[in-house]
Amino acid sequence: LFRSRQALTEAARFYQRQLIDAPDAGEARGYLRRRGITRASVDAFALGWAPEGREVLYEHLVRKGFSLAHCELAGLVMSTEHGRRDRFRTRVMFPIRDRSGEVIGFGARTLGNAQPKYLNSPQTPFFDKGSNLYGLDLARGPIRQASAAVIVEGYMDVVVPHQEGFRNVVASLGTALTDRQIELLKRYTRTIILALDADVAGQAATLRGLEVARVALSSSSRPAPGSVARGGFLATQAGDRKSTRLNSS
Repeated sequence: LFRSRQALTEAARFYQRQLIDAPDAGEARGYLRRRGITRASVDAFALGWAPEGREVLYEHLVRKGFSLAHCELAGLVMSTEHGRRDRFRTRVMFPIRDRSGEVIGFGARTLGNAQPKYLNSPQTPFFDKGSNLYGLDLARGPIRQASAAVIVEGYMDVVVPHQEGFRNVVASLGTALTDRQIELLKRYTRTIILALDADVAGQAATLRGLEVARVALSSSSRPAPGSVARGGFLATQAGDRKSTRLNSS
């Protein structure tokens, strides 16, 4: 298990070097520039790029002394009927870290028409997306200071607010909010703000999230008046209150 954890850390380093230096990462660098992402944010979140080659990461990890078993257990390499290949290719990479800052998995966004648009690491001994929150390693201190945690949907929905100084923001890894995620946040605050999409799916996710949070916080809770909007947290900071707040004493 230890070597597979190390393989995840090395993979994050590899992907970040690819983003910064590789010629075929130009599209990814352009995407991040268009989103306004700075080099400081790339470094803080260890953003990366998975190259196109079938076994580029695997061959790199083998050179570093990792075995196929280590790579498969970490969810980095797949063995299929067509042979062995890297799980992530031609995608912008978002390392997912536990609250201590150790890499436990990855989220990956395609820049083309590949489906799915977002791809997460599979369930492994280290990674269960319903038990983790993206950005918590960087947000836990600010959450304590603000006495509130803001939950958003996507990776970039975390990176951009952090870059703008709103660092008590985490994401639910594309899954419905779970009681295990609320339990993580209860270490730092008992005030939760949901800032999800304003479409039908986002509204439904908010309602489900409120119910999960109410149960997990184990006391009476009251959502603040208002609707839910994409970027709701940034709007809230500006005085346009479009997020949903849940308090528990």
